[in-house]
Amino acid sequence: MKKGSLILTAFFACVPTLLLAQDNKYLAGAVPEVDGKVVFQREFDLNGARQDAIYERMLDWATARMEQNNNASRIVYSDSAAGSIAAVGQEYIVFSSSALSLDRTIINYQLTITCRPGKCAVEVEKIRYVYQEKEKYSAEEWITDEVALNKSKTKIVRGLTKFRTKTIDFAESLFDGAQAALGIAKAAPVAAPPVSLAGAPLAGTQGAPQTVTPAVTVSSAPLSGYTQIAPDKIPGNIIRMLSKDWMLITAGTKDKFNMMTAGWGGLGVLYGKPVMTCYINPTRYTYQLMEKNDTYTLTFYTEAYRGALQYCGTNSGRDTDKVKGSGLSPITTPGGSQAFSEAWLIIECRKLVSQSITPEAISNETVKEQWVGKQLHKMYIGEIINVWTLTPAAIDD
Repeated sequence: MKKGSLILTAFFACVPTLLLAQDNKYLAGAVPEVDGKVVFQREFDLNGARQDAIYERMLDWATARMEQNNNASRIVYSDSAAGSIAAVGQEYIVFSSSALSLDRTIINYQLTITCRPGKCAVEVEKIRYVYQEKEKYSAEEWITDEVALNKSKTKIVRGLTKFRTKTIDFAESLFDGAQAALGIAKAAPVAAPPVSLAGAPLAGTQGAPQTVTPAVTVSSAPLSGYTQIAPDKIPGNIIRMLSKDWMLITAGTKDKFNMMTAGWGGLGVLYGKPVMTCYINPTRYTYQLMEKNDTYTLTFYTEAYRGALQYCGTNSGRDTDKVKGSGLSPITTPGGSQAFSEAWLIIECRKLVSQSITPEAISNETVKEQWVGKQLHKMYIGEIINVWTLTPAAIDD
């Protein structure tokens, strides 16, 4: 190839980057500094929210974020009384990727979260890069306005564009994650079908490649006091939420409904739809209402309502006014399902698959022995049609 052709090829390869550099989002002031140090900051206003409620959500989110890196990323400090959380993270920022090349850098950073009544501040600082496994830079010497912009502050200096723009995007992604965990979620992207590294459907996705239904709610009708979010933005650790905090399964209509406390279940995808699974024993009063109705709700509560959930789990709606006894306040979703205004999370489902569990279906011998001669549960896999989280101003637990 001639020299001129090489120059043209190199030029056009850089065009997207050069155009990106003109975006005001990445120019003067886009990389904030505090006392000469790069510190990205975002504060969320949650009027009326209690500090402990904000802290619990942020700790769950930060822990999950660090664990997904599968490396030295970790929570290094947490103090519920002070509302403080600190974590150190290590991730890859990918500049470009193709079949023949991969241009990326390791980014090390510190994440600090400060929770106060009605406020949550998130900071990303102490940013360090390890480029091509050997070159080491700090954000202060590589992406600041003084270093990375020209004298007129109208363009990014060649060679520093990718570090500056991608770091700004990275910080934004962290803030977006915190925002979603607080229940102030943005519109969710369409999920792609699962693929292997070779590009073929993963084992278990039978037949033609499947397309996951976009994770958006079916009904856009509001629910007073709540913010509607997409199923893939459900905050918290579902195992902890079920085994430690429990949930209420509520079936029926406004005229006749019942709720029961449950700790078994799971979130996932089935037939390309976001789903949640729960289990009900046929001896329970809720079972009859679940069988007769198409939709139901799964609701979650903070520790302040532990007594109410214990009551709902030890009393039957057949002969007891459980609403009065629990002290919970019923509300009706736009779709006609029943929930309670004390819940911080409401998941509304429509029955997709119902299946009774038989003794032969249990493979674990210890579990099978425990249930010999007992009535086994029925499994309900419900398509998630709506999700609501308590709006920030209403968080009071």
